Amino acid sequence: MTSGKQAPQGSPSSPRFYLLDFARFLAALAVVFYHFVSRDADQWPRSTRGMFPDLSIISSYGYLGVQLFFIVSGFVILMSTEGRTVSSFAAARAARIFPAYWLAVIATACLRTWTAPELGDGVTVPQVLVNLTMFQVPADVSHVDDVYWTLWIELVFYIIMACLMAAKVTYRGYTIFLAVYPSLMLLVAESEDLRLIDITGAKYFSFFALGMCLYLIHKHGSKFELWLLFAFNAAIGIHNTLYFSVPNEPTDGRFVTDVGVAIVVVAIIALMTVLTLTPFKHRGYTWMTKAGALTYPLYLTHHYWGLWLIGRLEPTMGRWLTLAIAVAASLIVAYMLERWVERPVRPRMRRLLQRVLS
Repeated sequence: MTSGKQAPQGSPSSPRFYLLDFARFLAALAVVFYHFVSRDADQWPRSTRGMFPDLSIISSYGYLGVQLFFIVSGFVILMSTEGRTVSSFAAARAARIFPAYWLAVIATACLRTWTAPELGDGVTVPQVLVNLTMFQVPADVSHVDDVYWTLWIELVFYIIMACLMAAKVTYRGYTIFLAVYPSLMLLVAESEDLRLIDITGAKYFSFFALGMCLYLIHKHGSKFELWLLFAFNAAIGIHNTLYFSVPNEPTDGRFVTDVGVAIVVVAIIALMTVLTLTPFKHRGYTWMTKAGALTYPLYLTHHYWGLWLIGRLEPTMGRWLTLAIAVAASLIVAYMLERWVERPVRPRMRRLLQRVLS
């Protein structure tokens, strides 16, 4: 496999991590199949365990794609801070996450309120307004779409990175941070304060830390302290996933197994190590970057819109064709959102915000 055309990432001279982009896309697809196949939904005429008995055995673990997203974010966001000021970083992140999100919130709110009330109670105007800020978790307001729970955790990580940038943290400072902060988050995760756990994203921070460790190894070379931090955060991530995620994930009428979850999480960590630290890290093709660009809009829009489409099509088209159309439609919508919203709006919004913040 050839490397294809080089593309900038992190800095003008940095080659693109093509396979990392493609891994993000595959993780998004895993989440899509988890929602469409492995979670019982009223849109199917009976339990998805009965509808897709074989496929659901695999797709039941698709929710773990979120852990992969967070590791990728830890790597890419730390890389994106190189050579940037806090204001330019904040402008770039806001321009990246909000345009598509705003449209997705409004579209899903309209769907749930007027077109498909069977997807849950309609939403209120105040609820939508709070969701548009992405601060619904600390405000204790319900999500317009259930999948938005990850976005606050991502935003918290951005805020932490901005603070580290403002403090002009050096390599040594990052190593101290990657030892101390995940330890504090582990204590928070073990507490019974559910509000504090939700607001801090304590159950998932170790996965961001894993990505940061991988970037530091990529940049500074293989060092004992970095691999020790990597192993430490990997252990926390596996622990948190097993003890906080598995018991609460009903999928196809069963629970996923502890052994299965542990194997998948270890495989995700191993895959990320290969894609960032081995000669494979810059292999791939430019189309993988284009596929990776669909990850965020696909995640934002697939859930309620896909279930609504399934409910409309299944009675006449059967399960497999309905599933294929729902997945294809989700990808098409994601492409349209990336092509005609994110791509033209993002640079303009970034320049505007940077002028304001500067």
